[in-house]
Amino acid sequence: MIKKVAGKIKNKLFPVVDDKVTAEVDFWKRTIDDYQDWYEGKVPELFGQAAPTAKQKVKGANLKDSAILTWFNLHQKPKYLADLDLKANSLSGLKVLDVGAGPMPSALGFTNIDLYCLDPLYARYLEVGYPLHVYDGARFVQGPSENIPVTDNFFDAVISVNAIDHVDDFKATSLEIKRVLKPGGKFAMHVHYHPYTEAEPWEITDDMFREHYGWVKGLKKTKESQSKMGGWTVSEDEKYVIWKNF
Repeated sequence: MIKKVAGKIKNKLFPVVDDKVTAEVDFWKRTIDDYQDWYEGKVPELFGQAAPTAKQKVKGANLKDSAILTWFNLHQKPKYLADLDLKANSLSGLKVLDVGAGPMPSALGFTNIDLYCLDPLYARYLEVGYPLHVYDGARFVQGPSENIPVTDNFFDAVISVNAIDHVDDFKATSLEIKRVLKPGGKFAMHVHYHPYTEAEPWEITDDMFREHYGWVKGLKKTKESQSKMGGWTVSEDEKYVIWKNF
């Protein structure tokens, strides 16, 4: 297994690490059961989100899809706005890349955007049951953040929520984001600082982030906290940090 401790790569290559991928996919697979229990009212709330009323429920092809789509509408879209501390119209009219988007196009909480969702695990998300085919307004791009399959200067804005600590190569990811973002483009990241874990191998610090993303014109740390939407509270050696340039 390849480990990264304090931002230093133990192996200069960055293949997909089986243990890391398994941990990631298993988390999202288990969460589907949580969504279904929440949707059916078997639990009064999930991550601070009250179980949906009959009027709030989205009707999908089956219970699983209905639960996921309802969670997406009620929690994921507003959560992205809250995590990035942005308004729904903050990226209006822009071509936006969401790095490490996961199994839902949560950035559709932003209005009037041309959204591309990048993640290396879309085939696996489909395998475990996420209905990627039902969303309008998002393009799903399967690929690593270290080798984004688009041309230079393609995006007007790049965002990421609680994902950059999951990548295989932190430096390569920063350089790829620089390549695909238009000069002077908008940049916003919600970053989790924490000790090493299997699925989140990077121990990010302010200095480390500035070292790799100092190329972002106007970059500033706008907020840090030990809690976020959904009732998540982290220990004293962790924090959530927002970096952006607008």
